[in-house]
Amino acid sequence: MSFDLLHVERGDIPFAAELEHSIRCCLEAPQNEKTQAHLQRALAAISEPTVKVLRVADINTSGLTGPVDDAASVFTALVKGDGITNKPDETSAGSFGIGKNAAFAVSELQTVIYSTCYEDAEKHPCFAAQGRLRLISHTDGARKCSAEGYWGDEDFRAIENPSAVPSWLARSEIGTSIHAIGFDERDHWASRMTLSLVTNFFAAIDRGQIEFEVDGKPINSSSLDSVMTDEALGTLAAEHDELAELERARRLLLCIRSEAATRHTISVAGLGDFVLHLLVSENLPREVHVLRNGIYITDNFAKLSQPMRLFPGTREFTAVLEPAPSASGRAPSALLKELENPAHDAFEPDRIVNYDAQQAARKQIKKLISEVRSIIRMVAKIEDVESSRLDELSEMFADTGSTRDQGREDEEKDPDAYIYQKPRRGTRRQASGSTGKGKARKSGGSGRKQTGTRTGESKKTQRRAGTTGAVPLDAIRSALKNGDPLIRSIWFTPAASGEIVLAVDASGLTDDVGLDLVGASAGTVSKGRLRTSVEAGQRVQLDVTLSEPFAGPIELSAVRSVETPAEEAA
Repeated sequence: MSFDLLHVERGDIPFAAELEHSIRCCLEAPQNEKTQAHLQRALAAISEPTVKVLRVADINTSGLTGPVDDAASVFTALVKGDGITNKPDETSAGSFGIGKNAAFAVSELQTVIYSTCYEDAEKHPCFAAQGRLRLISHTDGARKCSAEGYWGDEDFRAIENPSAVPSWLARSEIGTSIHAIGFDERDHWASRMTLSLVTNFFAAIDRGQIEFEVDGKPINSSSLDSVMTDEALGTLAAEHDELAELERARRLLLCIRSEAATRHTISVAGLGDFVLHLLVSENLPREVHVLRNGIYITDNFAKLSQPMRLFPGTREFTAVLEPAPSASGRAPSALLKELENPAHDAFEPDRIVNYDAQQAARKQIKKLISEVRSIIRMVAKIEDVESSRLDELSEMFADTGSTRDQGREDEEKDPDAYIYQKPRRGTRRQASGSTGKGKARKSGGSGRKQTGTRTGESKKTQRRAGTTGAVPLDAIRSALKNGDPLIRSIWFTPAASGEIVLAVDASGLTDDVGLDLVGASAGTVSKGRLRTSVEAGQRVQLDVTLSEPFAGPIELSAVRSVETPAEEAA
């Protein structure tokens, strides 16, 4: 499928003069301020010597099959129908015949021309072209006109002779071209189109099910990685508040591709098979997302009472759920299509009219999600640890003394003779795979080691760290100081000596958020972080003051202290 911007001479648009006249008539009719502004833009667009046209064309499809004068044909459903579809495949991508409105949405003239080439019942190639416009009801002199109009042959028929249309409308290859006349070109239209395509069709593109070309640039399985990691695309996504969608697509693509991910077939009685791709790894947001035909749909079944938001007691993971690619996945795909809303971003059981079928669908989805949760609990469960160092409770326990009766190991100690001494520092066994998160009001898990380098801005906190090496921290603990959510006592054991910069993050289900520090019992605080000196293997205890109250779980990270030019200037 290709997206191209054409600049068509006004004289090559067959109905340009008639359209301009109709718009002027609409301007004379009563309308609100918003409609007035829209009509003024439309008049300006059609008055230009060249008119912008967005052409969306496909190949390797069946085209808009006719006969074009058949009210039940695919051609008629798209060109003349509203809210209807006529796709023979019950698992096809579209569901409602509403997506056709997208072409009108990007046309300042609210005018779209369709041209198609298809094969008839005898496999003979056939051509058809017809235009449709949507304005407002108006009068042309004494004649009353409706809001809709058509361009084509007599009696509202399509033009079936390819030589009777301008060359930019004709096509000889089987498929369909949709032309949005008076394209509302915005800044970076091609990049914004690319962003939308890769965030929604990433799986279908990666599997070779579909290829795109936007303004001459290909988006296929070979180019997908370079497109999705393009720095300019990431900047554009951030500017238009779509960075979360791009990062989500990157995560889900990794989940689908990764050899570290596990694949699980889920069979639902009376329905068919689904496939769950499950990737368990650090820094993933514990999420399950649903695809259909390789197209992203949503991350929940909330309207079927299955929100899939919380997964307690599991390690961090990302999962992708989709109908199986085999024949046993056709019925599940058809059910999801039936449940999809027109925006293709949620599943709604009320879209199934038959009550018994709706209740059956509810039970099947409930069973499906139950199996998904069971698999996640099994694969991503948190292993129990044998011991955990609770520094904040050390004063309540005594160091073992030498007053035991050497003759009787099972004899109770004499409370008058037993000498209570200061706590002994023990050696904690490090449990593999532990999370390293401290908890409010109670102790957290054992700390995980941090390795590698830290460069530029943190992906979690967006705070500048300089180009430094990460300092691993073991046995991380945290607790509120006297129950005050502004003051936190923290403990950790560094694996390296020297001056470090310590950052504190609020640990969330889907992402971590940086917490700014304003004070500490040791070291100096600058730009929300703590700079302090540590000794390798020596337990560190600090009280830190937060800029705003927070009583939830936290994470600690540290890097070697290297001042950046910006910090020196500050």
